[in-house]
Amino acid sequence: MSAPGKIHLLLHAHLPFVREPEFDRFLEENWFFEAMAETYLPLIQMLWRLQEKGVPGTLNLSVSSALLAMLTDKLLLEKFTRHLHKQLDLLEKERVRARGDEALSEVVDFYYRRQLALISTWEGPCDMEVVPVLKELEERGKLTLITCVGTHPFLPAYQSDVEAIRLQLGITVRAFEEAFGRKPSGLWLPECGYFQGLDSILAEFGFKYFFLETHGVLLAKPAPKYGVFAPIKTPAGLYCMGREQSSSMEVWSRKTGYPGHPEYREFFKDISQERSPEYLGDYFMAGKTPIETGLKYYRITGSEDKQIYRPWNALRLVEDHARLFVANREATVTELLPQMDGNKVSILCPYDAELFGHWWFEGPLFIEKMFERAASSRVVEMASLEDTMQSSPDPDIHDPIFSSWGEGGFGEVWMNDEVSWAYPLFFKMRGMMNDLKTRQSKAPKAMASFLKRCYDQVARELVLFQASDWAFMIHNNSAADYAKFRQNTHYKNACALYAAATSALMLGRKRSGESILEELEKQDNLFPWIGELD
Repeated sequence: MSAPGKIHLLLHAHLPFVREPEFDRFLEENWFFEAMAETYLPLIQMLWRLQEKGVPGTLNLSVSSALLAMLTDKLLLEKFTRHLHKQLDLLEKERVRARGDEALSEVVDFYYRRQLALISTWEGPCDMEVVPVLKELEERGKLTLITCVGTHPFLPAYQSDVEAIRLQLGITVRAFEEAFGRKPSGLWLPECGYFQGLDSILAEFGFKYFFLETHGVLLAKPAPKYGVFAPIKTPAGLYCMGREQSSSMEVWSRKTGYPGHPEYREFFKDISQERSPEYLGDYFMAGKTPIETGLKYYRITGSEDKQIYRPWNALRLVEDHARLFVANREATVTELLPQMDGNKVSILCPYDAELFGHWWFEGPLFIEKMFERAASSRVVEMASLEDTMQSSPDPDIHDPIFSSWGEGGFGEVWMNDEVSWAYPLFFKMRGMMNDLKTRQSKAPKAMASFLKRCYDQVARELVLFQASDWAFMIHNNSAADYAKFRQNTHYKNACALYAAATSALMLGRKRSGESILEELEKQDNLFPWIGELD
């Protein structure tokens, strides 16, 4: 008999697409390597352990189309294998360096054993791929896989161009189906960004359910009978559910969240800040800028005078926090059940996947211990979203409001004076696409194929331009220069392709434009079928 309360732990895995084939080592590609080594592989290891121990429950995972493109890119996966071994080489040096310091040696040895286990997992049962493993874990009931819109655009910013939204949604469905062999039912909206009427566009592509920030649901019209503790049905017939705030604060809050405990590992103190460039070597240097190694030897401590990390203390502490998290959800369910008219209580707990392992090093173990604790509960269970989100005990139709989970709860992070320059460039790129499509339809057969390739590549540059990551970085002044560089580069690439295409058409020969087209097709090579989506 299933428990009366369902905890829906939903992790959202996304990274901006970064691929630089001309460089053996590129600073921003490290974002992908960090997420792989610190989040995605540890989560896979954790799910395998749960399966081996027979612990019940399902983790819900959203994987963006941009991330899927990287997870299936042979070049990036080969680079990641090299990355793991470069980390191991550095750890060998660190083991020698730490001799004579018992506390430091304990941490270095801990990382060394962990690194060997990661390499063994990656090169052994994973066979240096992630997507087939995720598919297998879903088949075994440990995962429910859903998706996210294309390259992660903040959709409310593009509601005046519905065709651009449709292009992103077409990418979403095709990328997921290519990866997992089925069409997706559930959708994570980038930044949980929603505007009224979006549900009807989502319905066109076969989506059944999506998720919103708390107020997007609570302020729906009419107000939902069960708040955020059951799905609501939208005017277009989709189901959506809002984030439950207390569970969110226990993990996300900078002041009171579990990851801020003094015993946990300090994120902001990597050895790259302490070792010389000569010692780190070229691999962990980008010119004169150190690249994070992933080796962090201190605990948060609670002061600027950081103390050495104690792995076993942190791992014991995470069990306590996992038990507390589940106990708090049990208390919520027990309190709400009398008001649910005999229905179950559903609690949506959505987080960025990279929080677990990358930002909060102990996060994957926290999830494992949460599943183990919930397994012995008669009140809650770790549940798949699939069944819960296909119906609602609330018979009314509810119209959610414009909302996001960003700062301020609406669109300030992605629509502000700091990034206003980007939107006119987007509409110019859309104009180029439309014109190329018209010219292609009228072009001689010998030229039409070249124009089609140009059109397809402009479409790739456009969707990469739209990624919400760039505005987020600019707004938060985090890698802001790189974010501006990327958007300007995608715009310039589109302009160069448009100029090459129109010039070739005018001159009656394509040779002059082929070199830039081939170069961009090699670099921004995601979604090879993008031209089939029209």
